[in-house]
Formats: sequence, C-alpha cells, structure tokens
Amino acid sequence: MYENLISIDKMSHKPIYEQIIEQFENLIVTGILKSGDMIPSVRSLSKEIGTNPNTIQKAYNELERSDITYSVPGVGRYISNDAKDIIQKSMMKSDSELKNAVEKLKLSGMTVEEIIAKVKLYYGGGNDD
Repeated sequence: MYENLISIDKMSHKPIYEQIIEQFENLIVTGILKSGDMIPSVRSLSKEIGTNPNTIQKAYNELERSDITYSVPGVGRYISNDAKDIIQKSMMKSDSELKNAVEKLKLSGMTVEEIIAKVKLYYGGGNDD
C-alpha cells in the first residue's frame, strides 16, 4: 500500500528514519494522507519498504513525539488532527532559517548570483562539501 508512496534511498547520507519521517510529512502536507488516516503497522511498513522494524519504530516514535501521529493501543497509529498545521509551522521555521542564512552569506561578501548557484546546487541534490 505505501511502498509506492514511501521511497527510501539507502545510499543517502540522511538516516533512513529521517527519510521515513520526511516522506510521511510530505504525504500529509500534499493531502495524500489526512487527519484520522491510519498509517501502516511497524511490521507491515518494514516488509513493504525492506527496512528494519527498529528503524520504522524510531521514525514512528518521532512522529508521535511531534504530535503528527497518535496511537490507539491495540488498534494502530493515526494522523493527528493538527498534523498538517504542525508540519507547515515547521516549514515556516525553515524559511526563516533560510532567510537568516542568506543574510549571513550576503554579509560575508557572497554575491546574489553565488548564493543562487549554491541554492540551485543544493536544491538539485548536489553536494558541495
């Protein structure tokens, strides 16, 4: 059910549990998953995407800690009523962090063209380390 919606890049430098969290957040923000929707069990998702159940559990614990999901003992996990708002507020914080980073780069003497080139590089998944 979710194997086509959740894709994990095992070669990525980003930990798999963070990729899972990000994938669920994207599904919620885009409206594919809505408040009250049940998410797959740890075992089910583990089998579907070929990932260790402990990794799935770590991601699920973080989603629940962030109030994006909630558990009903013996029944399952669900998307919370406030999940989309919580994720969008987090994204707004990222926007503020980007603004601060651009301001610092400007003060350091980097030109707008250089900043844009870096943004394009990172947006495309390139690595400039």
